[in-house]
Amino acid sequence: MPQGLKAPRALALALVLLLSALLVACGAYSRDIDAVKQSNVPTGIVNEELAKQFAGARGKIDWSAEQPEKYKDNENIVLVRAKIDRVGRSGAKREVVLEWIRNRQTDKIDMERVLVDGQEQGMMGGALQLLLLQLD
Repeated sequence: MPQGLKAPRALALALVLLLSALLVACGAYSRDIDAVKQSNVPTGIVNEELAKQFAGARGKIDWSAEQPEKYKDNENIVLVRAKIDRVGRSGAKREVVLEWIRNRQTDKIDMERVLVDGQEQGMMGGALQLLLLQLD
């Protein structure tokens, strides 16, 4: 094989391996995200529907998951986040972040925290703040 063809082949192989690793990493938390989306803890409303309600017709939802620093000693606990960019009727832009933890071992899911425009909300305050967002 000519020397000139070895470098592009090696580069192509490295690119394929890198893309494969990225796809595996993206899929590592897909089950956790799906489980949280389908859960109705703690509101009684399916979490995916809850996020859609807050996003409204003009909003956008980004789901992600990660190993939380807070629970770094337990690899079974995963933090799942719904980042909601909401645009109200008045044009006001708000950011709502809903976070849940999922324990892969016990299959339990619980709300971890709610942030509205970067400010952490208590459960009651968060519920009220989210209700007020619906009125905008």
